[in-house]
Amino acid sequence: MLLQLKNFKVSLAFLSVLLLLVLAACGDSEGTAQGEENDQPAESNQSDNDEDATEDPAEEEVAGNDWPEKINMGVIPAEDQTSASDRVNEFAEELATHLGIEVDVFLGTDYNAVIEAMRTENIDIAFFGPFAYVLASERSGAEVFSIGGKSEEEIYYTSAIIVPKDSDAESIADLEGKDFLFVDPASTSGHIFPRAKVIEDLGVTNDEVESVFGSVTFSGSHDASILAIVNGDADGAAIATDVMDAMLDQGVINEGDFKIIASSDPIPRGPDAYRSNLPEDLKEAIREFYYSYENERFFEERGINGFYPVEDSAFDVVRRTAEALGMSPEELLN
Repeated sequence: MLLQLKNFKVSLAFLSVLLLLVLAACGDSEGTAQGEENDQPAESNQSDNDEDATEDPAEEEVAGNDWPEKINMGVIPAEDQTSASDRVNEFAEELATHLGIEVDVFLGTDYNAVIEAMRTENIDIAFFGPFAYVLASERSGAEVFSIGGKSEEEIYYTSAIIVPKDSDAESIADLEGKDFLFVDPASTSGHIFPRAKVIEDLGVTNDEVESVFGSVTFSGSHDASILAIVNGDADGAAIATDVMDAMLDQGVINEGDFKIIASSDPIPRGPDAYRSNLPEDLKEAIREFYYSYENERFFEERGINGFYPVEDSAFDVVRRTAEALGMSPEELLN
């Protein structure tokens, strides 16, 4: 009996050890499985993170987009500052909406102010007179892209020399010794081309032009010169016919208020140009806005029907005229 009990205790002990071994084995298996389950999400998360790092939508959205927070638009004073400001501010606001960035307007006091502002990158886009653009392309890296006109073929205008309606003058020669107005030293139609016309018609040299008239003054804008003639405050003036036509259309002046006694050869209209070092996609967006722009009031005031593409070569006639005068950019601007 004692022997049987002893054997039973040994068997029980053996079974206990065996049970512990089985439980331990099961525990390791479950631990391993649990560990594998814990590791799997970690691998999955890492893979997801890698994909996120590669395909981050925010990064794709700004990739290559180095646009400035705002751009500045410069305006040459071709007409009354107040009315031009109202019109251009409206235009700038619409451009800002199209681009999604702020657009501020810089009203230059003269041609040189806008050219210099672009050279120092204080303005990014500007409306220039034809010769002012030539200077800006040489000095300030201006790149022409748009020109206003009646159509893509009608992008030219002329310079005219006008006198008061009751003037006895019928030609430039009749203005010798009289008071004469140019617009601005760098104005294509308000100085460069009419100056060349004076030289051609009177057979004088460039240095003798001022001595032809009793006095020569720069009015600062085409509309100021036109109004001076209409009001009888000057004997003769050189003006742009597109500004004259716009003032006629608006009823500011009437055809009977003045007389035209001379006209120049066709001149390309004043173009729009931006800094050549602006981001290419920004320049493309600006072009898209101009070419698709529709605002009858704006076009009526500018005397155009729309904006059209234009190449730098269109202004070679302006360069040739300046060369014929033998005038340096510094002389034209001072």
